[in-house]
Amino acid sequence: MNNQLPHNINDLEYKYIFSNKIIFLRLLKRLDKIGVFKNLTEDQLERIDKSYVLPDFSEQESDILYKVNLKEKEIIFYILFEHQSTVDHSMSIRLLFYITDLYRDYIKDFDKGEIKKKGFRLPAVVPIVFYDGEDRWTATTRLREKILGFEEFGNCVIDFEYILIDLNQAESILQVKDILSLILKLNRIKRYEELERLFLELREYLWGAEEKEIEVLKVCLPVALRELEDIEVEAAKRAIDETVIGGEKAMPLFQNLRKIREELIFEGLQQGLQQGLQQGFEQSKIETAERMILKGYKDKEIAEITGLSLEKIKELRAKHRN
Repeated sequence: MNNQLPHNINDLEYKYIFSNKIIFLRLLKRLDKIGVFKNLTEDQLERIDKSYVLPDFSEQESDILYKVNLKEKEIIFYILFEHQSTVDHSMSIRLLFYITDLYRDYIKDFDKGEIKKKGFRLPAVVPIVFYDGEDRWTATTRLREKILGFEEFGNCVIDFEYILIDLNQAESILQVKDILSLILKLNRIKRYEELERLFLELREYLWGAEEKEIEVLKVCLPVALRELEDIEVEAAKRAIDETVIGGEKAMPLFQNLRKIREELIFEGLQQGLQQGLQQGFEQSKIETAERMILKGYKDKEIAEITGLSLEKIKELRAKHRN
């Protein structure tokens, strides 16, 4: 994780999720715009722990930056991953500044003579914007369309296009039943009944998931299910744990989730009942002590009969004097 926290809890969650190389790789392999993603391995991904905070956009920052080294082709490129929960029409401009700052950092490792050579090349930067907002994404994905008169200047103006992953239109990403789809679908749940329906197939989503991915899921669960009650989130945690441990022997998950929720509710009622009984018992001892005070009993006698401390009895006696 980087030193600066994202500006809202949802950003923090996605930053944590996609900082896991296994999960991020799952996402990349489902993108069909660049075929090179299909051949990537986890070992080729290197997380760059740096955030480019822009002076003109002080409340914006790049989310995740990965460096990729395709050794067999001697190609290095960067993947700049940005999360958005609202439509931002300045996105292509912001990405331009991120990329420019990244290139400035890159050339610091070279002397000026090396940069001037014919064979010097900058690494490619592949910008990806992940959007999970409710409204349709209407911002342009092309930089040139944010430049005045770009039609007249043609190819003379700077240009690039970022890859947009709109979760509202990402069936190709969500149709695969794995840990990535499960996490993304959990973020869209508003009611407990939706959680129950999703957990009908929980075992299929967890099949083949690595331990690190399961840990990411459990850490993010309270944020993903922020619309639900705490007891329902706890039921989901336990259902996941029992599924991972129980494997094929685990009971049908719909029954399991509902059973766990009912057990948690019962535990809560039992705790409440115990607290109520304890409070009632304490109140009864106080009332007995007060009656004994009025009848002239000594403090030690009251303490022996009620079990109250001498300090508490003196406090009650002082109250009655007043």
